[in-house]
Amino acid sequence: MKYLRNSLLVLVLAAAAPGQTVAEAGSEAYLKSREIGRQLKCQCSCSYTIADCNMLHCPFRESVTPDIKEAVAAGLPAATIVKNIIAKYGSQLRTAPRAEGFGLFGWAMPFVAILLGLIAAPILIWRWKTKFDQRPAPAPAEEADMARYQEEIERDLAKLE
Repeated sequence: MKYLRNSLLVLVLAAAAPGQTVAEAGSEAYLKSREIGRQLKCQCSCSYTIADCNMLHCPFRESVTPDIKEAVAAGLPAATIVKNIIAKYGSQLRTAPRAEGFGLFGWAMPFVAILLGLIAAPILIWRWKTKFDQRPAPAPAEEADMARYQEEIERDLAKLE
């Protein structure tokens, strides 16, 4: 009975409390930290982001996560936090190239390569086709050669028996 009364009291107080509860505020900060961590590549030899790194006691993740949590607690926007972390630890943390300057080359290059391949492949196929179409056909085998080969085959078969 005592537990039921305490549970009801907690429910009434939680429903009557204005604004966010501590758990909601904590989970919101956690979700924002995860969102920021997914924009930054971990540097511990894994191929994951900081939020998804599965290395136990990852030294890089453990050094960056407090910086992210402090910035989230300070109320900084996600873009500013990512920019500050990249400024502190280096541009190798980027999970995608920037959409400005040389980073545009990184975005454009796959499409350029596909386009060049689509242009070059038909040209190469056409050149190979015309090159091999111009070769003279081999001369037909003469009767004397065919008879000689047939005799050689007969001798080899006789040896096998």
